Amino acid sequence: MTDPIHDLVPASLAEILPVGMINGGGTAAAAMAVVAQRKRGVLGWEAFHYERLSATEFEITGGIAVNIGGVKKFQGAHDPVNITEAEVLEEMRASQSNVIPSVMTLLEQDLLANDIGSSRAAHSPKFLKVVFALPEDEAGRQRLLQAFQLNANFFGAKVQACSLHDK
Repeated sequence: MTDPIHDLVPASLAEILPVGMINGGGTAAAAMAVVAQRKRGVLGWEAFHYERLSATEFEITGGIAVNIGGVKKFQGAHDPVNITEAEVLEEMRASQSNVIPSVMTLLEQDLLANDIGSSRAAHSPKFLKVVFALPEDEAGRQRLLQAFQLNANFFGAKVQACSLHDK
């Protein structure tokens, strides 16, 4: 049996773009930001850009963000922090372990309760559509959205489409 947490975290970050913005960069970029902020150790410091330096090292650029007229601006000096691929992968594993077991337990309970996936099915469907009512708290929302990002792997199945709706 595969480990769903291990399946969600790649063995390496070889497929990540060599340069990118942290905001909207998915699970790997979010993990880079957490590692960089922890290493920088300055209250209010946030990562906003990454660049691959080598096969195993990234430079994360960040600074102190201020809100001006509803827009986040990074003023003053922008500080680089170097992090390793191993640190990013470890952070990804740690963040996934906080959400996946409970999500998997709920999915497994629902599958059993509704007899979905039964060998008695008349045909073998290729897709499973799941609709979540997202949690109200922002941290819960982010954990769920990161867990079910495109190409996330669950027992060999890959997330192929994601969509956010109000209804």
